[in-house]
Amino acid sequence: MTANAAQTTNQEPAADGGVVRELSALISRLATRAETPSDFVRSASEAIVRAFQSPYGAVSVRLGATVVEDAWHTGGTDPGFWKGPVENIQAETLETARPVAKQFSAKSASLKIGLVSALLRDAGGSMIGVLTIVLRIDDAVPPSTQRDLLEAFAAQISLGLGAIAARNVEAGEPAPTTELSKAAGYRSEVELAFALASSLRNKFGCDQVAIGVSRSSRPAIVSVSGLDEVSARSEAVRLVADAMGEALDRAKTIAVQRGQGEGYRVHRNWHNRCGGMPVATVPLEAGEGCTLFASLRRAGDMPFRDDELSDIAASMSPYAPAFEMLERASRSLRAHARAAARSRLRSLVGRGAWMQKAAVAAALSMTGWVAFGTLPFNLTSSATVVAASQRQISAPHAGALAAVLVAPGDAVEEGQLLALFDTAELRLERQRLVAEIDIATVNEDRALADGISSDAALAQTERRRAKARLSQVDTMIEQASIRAPYDGRIIAGDLRGRVGETVAVGTPLFTVAESSEGWTLEIEVPQRTIGDIGEGMTGEFATDARPESASAMSVERVRPMPEMRVGRSVYIAEAHLPAGDGWLKAGMEGSARVTMGRRPVWWLATHRLVDALRMQFLL
Repeated sequence: MTANAAQTTNQEPAADGGVVRELSALISRLATRAETPSDFVRSASEAIVRAFQSPYGAVSVRLGATVVEDAWHTGGTDPGFWKGPVENIQAETLETARPVAKQFSAKSASLKIGLVSALLRDAGGSMIGVLTIVLRIDDAVPPSTQRDLLEAFAAQISLGLGAIAARNVEAGEPAPTTELSKAAGYRSEVELAFALASSLRNKFGCDQVAIGVSRSSRPAIVSVSGLDEVSARSEAVRLVADAMGEALDRAKTIAVQRGQGEGYRVHRNWHNRCGGMPVATVPLEAGEGCTLFASLRRAGDMPFRDDELSDIAASMSPYAPAFEMLERASRSLRAHARAAARSRLRSLVGRGAWMQKAAVAAALSMTGWVAFGTLPFNLTSSATVVAASQRQISAPHAGALAAVLVAPGDAVEEGQLLALFDTAELRLERQRLVAEIDIATVNEDRALADGISSDAALAQTERRRAKARLSQVDTMIEQASIRAPYDGRIIAGDLRGRVGETVAVGTPLFTVAESSEGWTLEIEVPQRTIGDIGEGMTGEFATDARPESASAMSVERVRPMPEMRVGRSVYIAEAHLPAGDGWLKAGMEGSARVTMGRRPVWWLATHRLVDALRMQFLL
């Protein structure tokens, strides 16, 4: 099937535009029908080798964790004669990341042979492999033409891989494996660790995977793929455990491989001890001070990519809760008994103390209340209402205001139109870009029909550039309609008098306060009590407008630096205030009373005097 394009003529593909078109169409059909990227690469590469009537051709490509390597030959020559030179060209291409072309001549100079390689790339433009073929060179077809044609077909393979990847994404991600979905069903931590190590090794093409756990201590390796038992005295195991400790100290994923990972001494030592193989450690929080680790090692020609490390962490996440659950389930009877005894002792002591001291408390009630009694210690201070969540909307690009539909104080809903920018010039630009795309498409089709690959590539580049600019213009047209980000109220931004005015990009337009988030209360805290107030304290707030309507509040944070308010330096404590009635508005002032716990009666009566004496006499 794949040799049809080559068997229609005795000429090379570069010498016959019909053969070129037929081979290009065949590659497109293979991309549509292939079930996997591996099948498509093999079928398309074989079709190219046979269409060029090449004595020998080979492909080497990495698709995720899968490596595809295959070779084909035509004619009666020994394929072993070509294998060595082709592998050398492939290695040079992968090392330099550039296409390579070399020409050889026989002693009689009557036979000329060329070895040409072309790069294969993924949808993002990154090199993933190389396609190399042996060419017979004659005067009828220039070597440069055959090289350009091979690179064009390699680019078509890259486009086909992108189409297959997009089709797989639309079809949805595969269902999680049975092993991961049943992570919590394992009987012990060790059994679960061996299952995880095996799963990661198979899924990501690793030579070895080690699983470790740390519970507020040095990581301990639980399992190593391919080993039935793990010996902590083994030098290799200690080396991997040290690498996990380095990842724990850095609190991040670490990968050391060629050209990456400088500054990680332990992982660099592991990398060198493994002969320069890529190594990585992925830590994952498992809850309550427990950290799960996966240390991985694989072949030197398969470095770890950032997206693979993220996928490894995602594959580990179903196991993390199960590790913590299995630890609790395997806790010893002694540990369970000790925890239960402590809880029981606390409850008994608390209850018995009240019963035994009842008579003494009745007899010495007044003395005890003064000496040991407590009263609520409250702070009453001025406070101001501000919006808890607000967003400033700025001009997305320079332009003239065509319409303003809201004013400060208006209630808005999510997605409601607030203002419009003039888009007349943008729409003219859009029409021009659409015309450029149509022209580039026609030029590309004409160049492909004439067999001029360079003109076709140039037209394709012009069409892509015009499409990119068209996307940018469409985004600017869409951004010209300023809409509310959520339900709320306009608290700033009166643009009604600026209609028709040209505003610069980033110019503030509106400030919208979200109504559902409630309000933030800024409480002025004097310096003498700043050490007493803290997060989580509760209290009440009443506005000057309606002092009879008090609202509950809770302190969320205390700002670390003082601010000047009404001529005096105070600290600001922020408290959450529920939305409440609609009459509450930003900027309202009132009094806040914060309950800062209970204090001894004697302290409440004397602390002001004691503090004044200490400041006066430096006591």
